[in-house]
Amino acid sequence: MNLDLDPTQTLLRETTREYLASTVPFDRVRACEREERWDSELWRGLIEQGWLGLPFPESIGGGGGRLTDAGLLLEEFARRAAVVPLAEALVCGLACTRSGSPSQASAALEGLLSGDVVPVPAVLEESDTWGVVEARVEGEQLIGEKLFVDYGQFASHHLVAARENDELGLYRVDARDDAVGSAPLRTIGRTPSARVVYRDAAVEPVGGPEALRDLILTARAFAAVQCLGSAQEALDQTVAYAKVREQFGRPIGTFQAVQHHAANMASRVASTRYLVYEALHALDHGAATPQQVAFAKASASRMVPEVTMLAHQIHGGNGMIEENDLYFFTLRGKDRSLAWGSAEECLEEASAAVDAPREWIC
Repeated sequence: MNLDLDPTQTLLRETTREYLASTVPFDRVRACEREERWDSELWRGLIEQGWLGLPFPESIGGGGGRLTDAGLLLEEFARRAAVVPLAEALVCGLACTRSGSPSQASAALEGLLSGDVVPVPAVLEESDTWGVVEARVEGEQLIGEKLFVDYGQFASHHLVAARENDELGLYRVDARDDAVGSAPLRTIGRTPSARVVYRDAAVEPVGGPEALRDLILTARAFAAVQCLGSAQEALDQTVAYAKVREQFGRPIGTFQAVQHHAANMASRVASTRYLVYEALHALDHGAATPQQVAFAKASASRMVPEVTMLAHQIHGGNGMIEENDLYFFTLRGKDRSLAWGSAEECLEEASAAVDAPREWIC
């Protein structure tokens, strides 16, 4: 896979980066963390820019882009530590447009682009296992509980994994319904998350087991992109710091030990970038396997804490205070390294196919 960006992708990345740098100061991100809220003002800006429609087909009003394009967008938002459910909304929108009926697909994208709908996935339960789902649908009503629903308390709709007649599926629930109750949870990433209880909530079916599988794969790949964004920003900030911080009469970046740390950080980010965007490219073309996405996420989940910890070592004491912006990416990166499958969980899933026969000659 060629990782070089085409002119349109380069413009997308530069435009997004400039927009976020000018409109989202880190003090605003700190305020969102302190007040335990999402950045609704930035969300409105997202809608005005039309970025939410990027990976959807033009035939239903989307931007005609690809998942790799959406990855570039997500990476820039991760590099700004933005407190908006961009990945979550895109995952839900893609699930509805791929698995729902034509009318559902059109309505889902229309609501997303207008800002009337803020959807987030609700999959994980107390078992902490993707395949174990106890939430159930009985007579078009949902009963169950979900944990760690990102932005669940601020979303307008949830895309819920549940069982109906013992078959797994995805169901759309209006989160503003009185039958849906949410309580905020505290997470290491300091972004909104909730425990959600559904008490006979009205549901609309979206898709079956395949729809749920595709949602998990896309969400896992997007979480890997967010890990990558946090690590890349930590690397860039660290290299910039090493150029100006002086010790013993010269910049610390001139010392070999610091250069070795920076080189290790850069090599880990570069290798993970290839795996992550290769997985997105494969998902775009319907060629991705669960094992490929799991390997990409495992690499990202292991890489981001390694890179951010080395960043803190190079920053020294200055990296230990929250007035330094580095902490955003350490916390967000660690949070996303656990989301949608930790390194250990993903490696366990990938290892299940190790003994499978290979067709080496095509």
